[in-house]
Amino acid sequence: MSGLDRVGPTSLADLRRGFPISDRVNYLNHAATGPISRGVQEAIHRQTEIHAIHNETATKRYEPVYRECREAAARLVGARAARVAFIQNTSHGISLLANGQDWRDGDNVIVPEMEFPSNYLAWLNLADRGVELRRLKLVDGRVTPEGLSRAIDGRTRVVALSHVQYFNGFKADLAAIAEVAHAHGALLVVDGTQSVGAVPIDVEALRVDALVVSAHKWMLGPLGIGFMALSDEMFARTRVTQLGWLSVNDPFAFNREIDLPDDATRFEPGTENAAGIFGLAQRIEEIEAFTIERIEERILGLNDRLAESVQRHGFEVRSPMEAGTRSGILSFHHPAVANPETVARLQDRGIHIGFREGALRASPHYYNSEDEIEELVDALVDRSGHR
Repeated sequence: MSGLDRVGPTSLADLRRGFPISDRVNYLNHAATGPISRGVQEAIHRQTEIHAIHNETATKRYEPVYRECREAAARLVGARAARVAFIQNTSHGISLLANGQDWRDGDNVIVPEMEFPSNYLAWLNLADRGVELRRLKLVDGRVTPEGLSRAIDGRTRVVALSHVQYFNGFKADLAAIAEVAHAHGALLVVDGTQSVGAVPIDVEALRVDALVVSAHKWMLGPLGIGFMALSDEMFARTRVTQLGWLSVNDPFAFNREIDLPDDATRFEPGTENAAGIFGLAQRIEEIEAFTIERIEERILGLNDRLAESVQRHGFEVRSPMEAGTRSGILSFHHPAVANPETVARLQDRGIHIGFREGALRASPHYYNSEDEIEELVDALVDRSGHR
């Protein structure tokens, strides 16, 4: 099933027209950086037009877009708008959370050993505050609640992991991880940058305490914008460590007093990334129009096709393929082609994938076509010599 069959045979062509990169190259590397749509590009242009032509009324024009974007981001991930803050990127959001906890000497944080650096280095940086970083061993590239149970103890303050692991696409069972973490009084921090926009998530239902998302990958949003969604517990426990004039109630009173609002805007200290928020608002509108469920269905269908094709030609699929563990990332290996040189040669042919941890990594999105999957496989088979 393509995920498009219910809306007619021209739907894919219509969808691809909204992503101009598809006119130029076969782009299957959304786990690295996603291209923006024409709609997002136009939304960014609308903001710059306001800035250039209507600057005297810009604030009034921006405010409803900011509000609608915050509410839409909350809907997308099952959070409350009052607990959503705009951030620059994942590293920024994770650092706000890491630096904002009331750490005590002897506390520890548990992070998977292969975690992406955005959700690793900020916790490692707490060593000079007496906080131990415990590296959780992966089992066949997977984070398991059983493994977490063996590593966690009463001094664990935070368990931090990616919803989807960047190198092999493993999607964690967040509900099971949250149960173990909360049983020991720990908060669960999730990097959602490799999942949000491609995978449905409901942070309240899953009991995630903080979801941190950068918009430039699977969300197909602008660079330099993202958001974090906090539980009430995380909100209450996190001290504001980056204060600015917009961190307070009624900033235009210029009171020079720390008077923090009762919502997550307290974590937004200064001038907003207006263009980024305009683009993000548009992108979430596009996701809602197509629905995140159909986006996931489409992506998994393309990955099914890719996995079946490469396996027929002797490749080893290294990504989990069981229901509930899959994502938009497909990692696969063949000794003759699993190297950076193959990725470079594919790029010369206009086919873009990645290389991570000794394997090729493809990450198609919902606007990609079945023909593009076959083009990739044909190019790989030519390289491997296994027809």
